[in-house]
Amino acid sequence: MVSCNLLTVDEEASDYPTTFPAIEFSELDKMNQEYQAANDGHICSTLNKYGFTGYSEIFFENGESPCANRDVVRVEIHQTDSLIAAAKAALLKNSTYTGVNDTSKLMITELLPISGCTICEGPGLNNVPIELKITFAEQTIDSNKVVGTDITVVTDAEGVSRIWGNWYSDFESPDFVNFGYEEVQSGMVGWQIDMRRFTGEEAIYTVQENDISGKPERVYLPIENESEQQLEIRTCWAIPVSYSGNSAFNGWIAYVDIEEGFLVDMRAR
Repeated sequence: MVSCNLLTVDEEASDYPTTFPAIEFSELDKMNQEYQAANDGHICSTLNKYGFTGYSEIFFENGESPCANRDVVRVEIHQTDSLIAAAKAALLKNSTYTGVNDTSKLMITELLPISGCTICEGPGLNNVPIELKITFAEQTIDSNKVVGTDITVVTDAEGVSRIWGNWYSDFESPDFVNFGYEEVQSGMVGWQIDMRRFTGEEAIYTVQENDISGKPERVYLPIENESEQQLEIRTCWAIPVSYSGNSAFNGWIAYVDIEEGFLVDMRAR
């Protein structure tokens, strides 16, 4: 599907989609140092190329995380409430990088104790919880989720040591839906999908009418535009697409821009 939206002399250029340009490495390195200094060097995780706390290996050396050689705080954790509070406070304190401006919106999806020794030699050798991995759910705005924005925070007895993931504090969304989901769904029948990317099969799958079922969700999709070296946040219909081929593959979610009408991404379910 292709949409041609030509501006007339009476129309103003749209600010949609919101874009975040990749940051030149020397500037990003300075930002990363400022971020870690503001956290007293206790946070070993790093920023991504857009200046957010989203997971990135840009500062890894020889494929190794900066956290691999950090000094582990070997103090046993007995309760989690204070660690959860510390995690939320760190996300708010670092809102420039995390995008979190309201901790009441942070919903926990997983608490995972990480064990290690506090007595590491001799007959009393032990293995007890010394860190807590906290996963917060994806950001939602007016009940619409921002895809892929779950945040993982690791805390220990001295505070937060890692933040991987981020929200987005401000971005534009279209005022009007140019492409309704029923129109989009009907236009998907007959799509041909190369299965090599999804199952490794040397086959082309043609989408049938009965593969398109269920009401799509309206979502916000952060996606990298590699040719423009920027991150874009697209407002999309997330449309389930079934697969009725021979393998056990579960099908896809197709993300179609609601204003411009094109397929932004297609991901395995």
